Amino acid sequence: MLRAYLLLALIGFLVALLRLLRACTNRPAPAGAGPVDSHVVPEWAFREPDPLIYSQEWLLARGLAVTWQNPDIHLELPAAPGVAVDSSALAADTIYRVFARVWNGSVDAPVAKLPVEFSYLDFGIGGTSVAIDSDEVDLHVKGAVGTPAIASVDWRTPPTPGQYCLQVRLVWPHDADPGNNMGQHNVDVKPLNSPTATFRVPLRNHKRRPLRMRLQADGYVLPRLDPCPPERDPERDERRVRARHGRHAHPVPEGWAVNLGHAADGIELRPGESVELTIDVTAPDGFSGRRAVNVNGFAGERLIGGVTLIAEGVA
Repeated sequence: MLRAYLLLALIGFLVALLRLLRACTNRPAPAGAGPVDSHVVPEWAFREPDPLIYSQEWLLARGLAVTWQNPDIHLELPAAPGVAVDSSALAADTIYRVFARVWNGSVDAPVAKLPVEFSYLDFGIGGTSVAIDSDEVDLHVKGAVGTPAIASVDWRTPPTPGQYCLQVRLVWPHDADPGNNMGQHNVDVKPLNSPTATFRVPLRNHKRRPLRMRLQADGYVLPRLDPCPPERDPERDERRVRARHGRHAHPVPEGWAVNLGHAADGIELRPGESVELTIDVTAPDGFSGRRAVNVNGFAGERLIGGVTLIAEGVA
């Protein structure tokens, strides 16, 4: 008799457990979510991460000014960890460690083993990327401990002395915004010489069709970070960002002059053609210190690339 009661109790427990499982698996989706395929994660339940880096292309497309001295990319010598190296004065045939900070714009979707690809271009505007190496990082959600993640690779510079544009690309197939996955670091420093610094900037057309490239200069530098407001207001925040970082809010500083030559109006490049421009940056009399000027290259409204030129004056 006891065995019969135990058997009935076990059957009852199993029936209740089955009903509970059915209720969980068949719970209704949010209104308007559509039918659910048992083999596919429904769209309403899917969470897309947003891995991102300081991306000049993404920012310029939104009318914001940029610097090509990327705040998320820097180099160090392996023998001197923690000491950033001036990327405009790299030694030939030397191993440097390239670091990239990687952020997540999503508050509910982390990424495991996010591929981070490193490459370089010769200094200038335009050209073809040369792969360096890749790394993987585990990226936590926005605001979590461990964000941003740090990716790094070792890079032996080419045997020919020169300057280079570093590139970092984040690769993720289910990205909420793939447009902010590429960042570049492209800087040159020259001393002022009574009172002009002269830069040579190559322009390259690696496309298979002719290209008309137009250059624009501005005086934008990254401002100091403001403390976060106690309450967020998206509309007010957007107005504040555009007021501080808008492209038209940062002309070349008063008293300075940037001579782009005929490239300011546009220069025609044949497929595969490269030309070297001379760009003069002239400081006001008596200037000492450093001043950055950004030069962006556009084909129509499409960004081709850019450089940050830093004039250095000694009192």
